[in-house]
Amino acid sequence: MNSKVSVPTIPVDEAVDRVTRFRDQLIVQVPESNIPRAVFIPISDLLAIINSYNVVGADGADINKLSGVRAYFAVKETDVDLPDDITAVIVPVDRAGNDIIYQNGNGNGGDEKTEIYDFTQPCPSVCDPSSPLYIP
Repeated sequence: MNSKVSVPTIPVDEAVDRVTRFRDQLIVQVPESNIPRAVFIPISDLLAIINSYNVVGADGADINKLSGVRAYFAVKETDVDLPDDITAVIVPVDRAGNDIIYQNGNGNGGDEKTEIYDFTQPCPSVCDPSSPLYIP
């Protein structure tokens, strides 16, 4: 099934300007070597999340209960001095725009499983230095 993406795109120059502006704003607060350039999000992991929220409707059609996923930037406790990479944790977002934090119920149980995923890979560790968006 081939479907075209129907969301708007922006020109490369505008994207470069935005990335540069982000770095310029952060560099006054964070050492340059600690500024994240991007995070890589594997499509197979996103698809696994999406597929886990597919249900079959009364008419037999597939329905997905998500509106998307949200990425929260994060630094692991071992990275408190920020010499290492900033990553992101991913949570599914329901159709009302709310984060889905717990797999079952409302999180009252101490060992309830969450829907918070840690599979992103940070850039500069996983980057495309030839990209115009990779601002050195």
